[in-house]
Amino acid sequence: MKRIYFTTLFLFFLAHGYAQEEISQSVAWENDTIISMLNLPDILIKGERPIVRLREGKLTYDMPRLLEDKIVSNAYESILQLPGVREQNGSLLLAGAKSLTVILNGKPTTMTSDQLYALLKATPQSRLQSAEVMYSAPPQYHIRGAVINLVLKKGNSIIPDLQGQVNSSYTQKYYGGYSAGGTVLYSSRKFSADFLYTLNKSKMRTGLDLYSKHLLNGTEHVIDQFNKGKSTRFSHNMRIGLDYELTDKDKLSFAYTGRISPTYDRFEESKGSLPQTETSRSYIDPEQMHNLAINYKSGMGLSTGLDYTFYKDKSVQDFTDQQTKNFLSYTNQQIDRLTVYADQTHTLGTWALNYGGKFSYASDHSRQYYQPRNGEDLSSLDANNTLEEYTYDFYAGFDKSFTEQFSVSASLTGEHYRYGSFKEWVLFPRLEMSYVFSPSHLLQLSVSSDRAYPNYWEMHGAISYLNNYAEIHGNRDLRPSKDYEAQLNYIFKGKYIVTAYTNYSDDYFAQLPYQSSDRLALIYQTLNWDYSLTAGVNIIIPFSVGEKLDSRLTLNGFYDRSKSEHFHDISFLNKKWVFYTRLDNTIKLSSQPNIALEISGAYLTPNIQGPAELTKMWMLDAGLKWTFAKEKGELRLKGIDLFDAWSPNMRVHYATQNLDMNMLPDSRAITLSFTYKFGGYKSRERKEVDTSRFGQ
Repeated sequence: MKRIYFTTLFLFFLAHGYAQEEISQSVAWENDTIISMLNLPDILIKGERPIVRLREGKLTYDMPRLLEDKIVSNAYESILQLPGVREQNGSLLLAGAKSLTVILNGKPTTMTSDQLYALLKATPQSRLQSAEVMYSAPPQYHIRGAVINLVLKKGNSIIPDLQGQVNSSYTQKYYGGYSAGGTVLYSSRKFSADFLYTLNKSKMRTGLDLYSKHLLNGTEHVIDQFNKGKSTRFSHNMRIGLDYELTDKDKLSFAYTGRISPTYDRFEESKGSLPQTETSRSYIDPEQMHNLAINYKSGMGLSTGLDYTFYKDKSVQDFTDQQTKNFLSYTNQQIDRLTVYADQTHTLGTWALNYGGKFSYASDHSRQYYQPRNGEDLSSLDANNTLEEYTYDFYAGFDKSFTEQFSVSASLTGEHYRYGSFKEWVLFPRLEMSYVFSPSHLLQLSVSSDRAYPNYWEMHGAISYLNNYAEIHGNRDLRPSKDYEAQLNYIFKGKYIVTAYTNYSDDYFAQLPYQSSDRLALIYQTLNWDYSLTAGVNIIIPFSVGEKLDSRLTLNGFYDRSKSEHFHDISFLNKKWVFYTRLDNTIKLSSQPNIALEISGAYLTPNIQGPAELTKMWMLDAGLKWTFAKEKGELRLKGIDLFDAWSPNMRVHYATQNLDMNMLPDSRAITLSFTYKFGGYKSRERKEVDTSRFGQ
């Protein structure tokens, strides 16, 4: 009996070690688990495959396995399933990173985050092959800092093939909205083409209750403002991609990405201690974004490309109150941006040397003028400027594996930046080191630096009115910030991740409200601070119970500190410890039919933003997914922030500032979506356009 026991125990550890070795060496992920069959009666040994692997300095996730049974319908929702990624205020955040950029198939982009997110939401999740998380992206990506590279399944086929997918969804927040679209992919041995189109209509509720004790000339003025409104947007998103393989190693790619919003209407009413105001804004002409990109990759290690983006919007604001102001305000923005880049890689033994450069030019012509209807002279508020931006980047670096366990990737980028009268040379160092103690113990150190740029419209200095008390001011003296980051990742058994991190931003900028010292006005303006500092630890713990429950616990504790000696006419130094936690659960209710349940919850303790205090937030999500018709059809029902509590209120009680701002939340959403694939649908690569600095 003892002999059988020890023999079985020995075979278990032998099989487990074999599975771990296969995990460390396997390149393709084709199954959900690695199974070793032993020729012993009634014994079946299973070794669980890791959800993340460290490959060439990148945390690589097998997306089909990660998304199994998850209630997601597109690439954007899929990114939120990556450990450490969350959404806040409409932006994607990665634990430990100052900022996050998403790209597709390693290609640089000039789309803004809004346009990028719109395309991701139109990209089916079934097209995702893997996700590469990099805290310090290589310079040939032409993006510094944290990057998530979505690798899409390729559609090339020896026999010409036509595949596709149709999808639709309805989302009910306070108001309802919908989207519908489809993707078609044609592929042959050397040529492939894909087409994407989505139609979106959204309607949102807005609202803010403001309680201000405004100190002016030694007298405290109590001002209460209650703002409610709604906005409606209708837009078309489209993409056409063409790829041609000149040879087995040479490839030419072309892509067009476009967004046209023919209608946008926003109305807001403000009541309170000041005269009632009504303001509306709408497009005069459709908002347009068009992007053209060409890329050539050579088998000799050369990659070069050109990217052009055109953006234009033209709108009018109708502002009326019961006493003084009554005007129309016309705004117009047109941006032309061109980027040209070239990258070269040489392999010399065990060394990989890379160098290259990028040149970007942007022309921003923005205009605003007022047309009063009561005889008031508002000509001093008019603005008509054309500003030009030039950016020159040059880099050199290397990749080297010194042993099977230890590898280093390092580079240095020099950048010359000129916008208007502002000129500056900056060096951006980058370092990434990885050490594999064993397949179960991985260590990675990332150090990076970057520069963040303000929105184009903010740098024109234009002034606009929200109501009789609140105004938005531009700032012609805005400067880009310089950001420095470091992350130390420890990965245990391919799934448990501990990240210690610190982020420091010099000349950090943000928009915050300020009670004017010379008149009764609440001014929203983006200003440069001295610095912003964050340091903390993030822990990810996945676990499962049998084959029915799959869970992941995220714990993140960090220290925030911000300082400004010249915040208008006051200064501030604010600091706080913050804690964030999230628990995600996927429950497989049935295999036949294939039905899965998802329940998630998150909690964030009070935080700071400059001199302001933000209240705590919490949320609860739940959803169901039914897969049918031999995995071709999916029906999903999902509820986001069911208790409408993932929205903070702001408190500013500092120096001369005394105000409370309570947001009217509109984050609760119920979405019903349907997807059907035809022709053996497979994924195709796409590229994003960065337009994060466009818009008013």
